[in-house]
Amino acid sequence: MSPELVAGERLIRQLERSAEIAGCAIDVVCWRSRDVSASIFTCAEHRLTVAVAGAPGRAWLDTLDENSMIVPGHALVALGVGAVDDSGKRLLAEIEAQTAREA
Repeated sequence: MSPELVAGERLIRQLERSAEIAGCAIDVVCWRSRDVSASIFTCAEHRLTVAVAGAPGRAWLDTLDENSMIVPGHALVALGVGAVDDSGKRLLAEIEAQTAREA
């Protein structure tokens, strides 16, 4: 499995754990990871769309940043929540992250 996919799967597991601790559950609707490595480091960009319900879900989204969790084997360089669609029963949120593989 490619390094960016490993990092993406680990990021998803950490997001699921973080949401569970916050009292909500997420469903990953879609995700994609791409390699953006340079000669001196291995880096990947991740884009996810997640569905989360209710006020606890909104509160969880509001606390997400690169300091809110650890991705094993990787440094979480950036993590941000983009557009949030609250027109349905659940919130649909876009999450963007960048990871760098630890040496």
